[in-house]
Amino acid sequence: MASTSTHSRIRTTCIGLTFSCAMLLALAANFMWAEGHDQQRCIELVVLGLALVYALGTGAVPGAIQAMSLAPRMLCMGFLLLGAAASVNVVSPNHAWAEWSMFVLLGLSALVVAAEIAARGTPGLNSLLRVLGVVCLLYSLRVLLAYSAGMAAQVQLGMHAFAPGFSNARFLNHTQTAMLPLLILLSRQPAPVRASWLGKVYFMVAAFWWALVFVTEGRATALALIVAGIVALALRRRAAKGWLLAMAATAAAGLVLYLILFIALPWALGMDPLGAPDNIIARSAADPASGRQFLWKRALELIVQHPLLGVGPQHFAHYGEIVYIGAHPHDWLFQIAVEWGIPALICLVAILLLGAHTLVRAAASIAPADRSQQDIATALIVAIAAIVVDGLFSGVLVMPQSQMAIALVVGMAMGWVRTLPPAAVPAVTLATRSTGIVLGLLAIVLATAFIAPDAQRKWQGAPLDAQEAAHNNRGLWPRLWGAGYF
Repeated sequence: MASTSTHSRIRTTCIGLTFSCAMLLALAANFMWAEGHDQQRCIELVVLGLALVYALGTGAVPGAIQAMSLAPRMLCMGFLLLGAAASVNVVSPNHAWAEWSMFVLLGLSALVVAAEIAARGTPGLNSLLRVLGVVCLLYSLRVLLAYSAGMAAQVQLGMHAFAPGFSNARFLNHTQTAMLPLLILLSRQPAPVRASWLGKVYFMVAAFWWALVFVTEGRATALALIVAGIVALALRRRAAKGWLLAMAATAAAGLVLYLILFIALPWALGMDPLGAPDNIIARSAADPASGRQFLWKRALELIVQHPLLGVGPQHFAHYGEIVYIGAHPHDWLFQIAVEWGIPALICLVAILLLGAHTLVRAAASIAPADRSQQDIATALIVAIAAIVVDGLFSGVLVMPQSQMAIALVVGMAMGWVRTLPPAAVPAVTLATRSTGIVLGLLAIVLATAFIAPDAQRKWQGAPLDAQEAAHNNRGLWPRLWGAGYF
């Protein structure tokens, strides 16, 4: 009887959340089966194409666009138009339009998630959280399997061994920045009486993800989550304390797991500690910015030279090759300013501020006694604030897995806001419907023309072609593909 009930819940979880669940399945595929940046990018492209097909088939996106107020709609359009203008007179239009189309499709994905959450309400959001919890649990088991094999063979594992599927452990950290707040939220959400133990399971999964942040030396992720927690406390005060205490508890439990699994046990087996704290301290003391200052200096030089339209989307991967320590500036403010131009950056910052204001205002309307909704509000604020802070030091806006995680979080936030109080479905104008269709079709045509031809070769791990080898002959720094420079 219990088994039948469980299967019934699984079957009904994704009803009305088709695309959102598909995005979580894509995240799961990248966690469990993809090997490296290029395969993760290919899987992302598939789900972004599905977003357009689903959007056109259901008509969900125009309603989500119409639900936005006029100012953010105009700012989004301005941002995309400026990006299109920046893609015209560039060294490689293929790379520029590929990046522009990716941004459009990621935006459409967030809008589809928002439409599904708005239609299903909080039960739909909680259903997505449960699927996300299973995805994170499965990846944790994969990491534990690699750890157990290493310990059994007494092999000294490096930190990248604890990020299987990723080309660099840092790319896992980017994804953790967006997803850890949701895991913590899941551990606090009400569960059926017969499944009350699930909260403890998700608490331990969140704790283990903290342990992975520590062992992989994810300084930017840890800093981003701490700063985001402070921001949430400043904005929400007492309403945020319950969730923030849960975050502190999972972090403390994660620290204990880290000390046991990665310090004490290797030491007991006669091995060196894994991800020892003194290494983080030494690395931070020797070079706190880890070479990013050279990327930022190059970005500033290019911004001064090309202030209005930048050097073109993705084109830091061309002009930054002279530095050769990153195919992007490791800062989202620099990335947009140098590649899309300062006006586009102003549009994006304005969109972010308006969205944050809307989210905080919606959170203020929740009844103080409604703990579940208070937790959702705090978790979403922390997740978005952490993404913003992490992005000041990293490529969270660049890597495929973190891009999908960001689209999921933003879509959840947009959809949840529309349920407080439940908003009337706006009348969709012909202009809105036409704009959504044109942008979506243009983006998929451009992605098919400029990205798809390389996708099969990249999925198969084929050798670099002559041009890629010429520009990426001193190691790979990923951007669109693993060989990021062009």
